Amino acid sequence: MNWIKALALLFMMVGPAAAMEIDANPRKLISFLDKSLSPEFDILRITTDISADNHLIFRVKTRGEHTDRENNDYLVLQILHEKAYLLLVPLNKEKGKKVMVFEGTLQPENHNLSGINEKFRKSSLFPGFNAKHIFRGAEFSVPLEWINYGADFGYDAYTVQASIQGNTLQIDKVYDQARKGSNREKLISAITLLNQICSPKR
Repeated sequence: MNWIKALALLFMMVGPAAAMEIDANPRKLISFLDKSLSPEFDILRITTDISADNHLIFRVKTRGEHTDRENNDYLVLQILHEKAYLLLVPLNKEKGKKVMVFEGTLQPENHNLSGINEKFRKSSLFPGFNAKHIFRGAEFSVPLEWINYGADFGYDAYTVQASIQGNTLQIDKVYDQARKGSNREKLISAITLLNQICSPKR
């Protein structure tokens, strides 16, 4: 019976260690595959990097290309950094690639766009935010100069249906969330995040 106890103890030790390893490396987020969604709405992963021109890069990949001509479907990068910021590009490449940035108050409900009713307002952010379409996804670019290294930082990605009226954004429907099914994101300090992104890849 002692070996059963030892095995149980081993599993208890391995489980938290694996979770800590995932949390300790924010450079890549693998999302759950959801075949019930159309491929263009299903987020596969987010990867991060630092560019040569001092930008924090987020590459969000989906399972397929968006072919519908509807203009109210968007790929969203959510940044939690003193406020809740939403960076949007249309899922349909023909609708343009200019990034739109909206902001809201940083409250617990802002950590998950599903089911919230808050309207986000257009943000007049530090210049240098950008986005471009890539094959099956989009690449978002955030200037390092904008980041407050003494504050916490977190990120997530969504595919959504949204309404934009003037300077306000309303999320009407969430198709997929990169962190769907996982525990709520714990914010870490911005300097820790960037140190881990810049550390040698393993």
